[in-house]
Amino acid sequence: MTRRRQLRIVHIGERQAPADAVARVSPDAGALLDNPALDATLERGLRAIVALSGARAGAIRLVSRERRGMRLVSATGLSPAMLLKERIVALDCGICGAALQADGVQLDAKPQVCSRRMGALDGEAGCGPVLAVPLHCGGEPIGVFNLFFGDSSRVPTDVRELIEPVARMLDVILDNAILEDARMRASVAAERQMLAGEVHDSLAQGLAYMRMRMPLLHDAIRTGERQHALKYCQDVNDAMGEAHGRLRELITQFRHVVDQGLLQALEGTARTFEDRTGVKLTIDNRADGVRLPPEQEAQVYQIVQEALANVVKHAGARDARIVIERTARSLKVSVEDDGCGGAGRARDGVECGEHYGLDIMRERAQRIGATLEIRSAPGRGTRVRLVVPLRARAAVAESQ
Repeated sequence: MTRRRQLRIVHIGERQAPADAVARVSPDAGALLDNPALDATLERGLRAIVALSGARAGAIRLVSRERRGMRLVSATGLSPAMLLKERIVALDCGICGAALQADGVQLDAKPQVCSRRMGALDGEAGCGPVLAVPLHCGGEPIGVFNLFFGDSSRVPTDVRELIEPVARMLDVILDNAILEDARMRASVAAERQMLAGEVHDSLAQGLAYMRMRMPLLHDAIRTGERQHALKYCQDVNDAMGEAHGRLRELITQFRHVVDQGLLQALEGTARTFEDRTGVKLTIDNRADGVRLPPEQEAQVYQIVQEALANVVKHAGARDARIVIERTARSLKVSVEDDGCGGAGRARDGVECGEHYGLDIMRERAQRIGATLEIRSAPGRGTRVRLVVPLRARAAVAESQ
């Protein structure tokens, strides 16, 4: 249960908050600074609070990133000159510092500190009562909001009743801002990790193949086998060109999957596949409108790309198709070809590369909780099927 905020009167000459108040401030304060969206939200809330309370002005201050003061992040009713003067105040300044240190609401009926700082400017707030309410993030004090009243020596009774719900509302805004900041950071980190994994997986097979060829090239040169040396040199050169091409494709494809969605990205692949490879590719979509979370769609797309690469390199196929099906609990994506199946694939070292590619596909499937099924028979082609469990939050778009 949230502790009820108590209104406390600060008397003239009373000892204010010590300078070590910073020790009690949440370390999350820095994440709330330099956030224009949060500043705009706080300003809208502050304007509503000032209008509702009848105050002359209001301000919201958050502890600075270095925790050496409180920075003004939102204000209403203060002139540009006053905003400049009040941009940073000390952690122990007046009742703001007292509210931060005591973690309690403070009311100064005759604010000497605020009058010295603000009252010298004609027409500014600061000549009447000042209210300071601590703001929290994660349950720890992270700043204060002020209400400056006019010449009256008392704060209206109904304003006192507003303090707790208003402070709770501002605390929720700050907590949500921290959660959103953490979510965005986690999302960026996940995207970076995913992209790093994609780059590694896309290049690893080609690099392994080149590493296998280099000793053969070295031996052919050493023994003077010119024809073999030229062949191995060409193999390495081709593998390097393919790795470079796959890296460029990966960057483009990753962006397309994120921007367009899985089905549109696969359709884009199918449109150019025959021209690039000589293998006709069709898509049989039996699950219109199904969308997966972005991280799953990216992995499914890359698994399909790896399966298609195996069709081109090893199957000797003329036709291939992608079949997309949906059940009550899963999405099934299959890559089928009419190639040689289990026969005729082990030639000139490519079998190792193919197995390596299958290992990569299985690892990708594990990352998203999916299973990979591979069926192959001599002369009857190969089918690679990915079964992705549908999450409760997976979106189903309406048919256009």
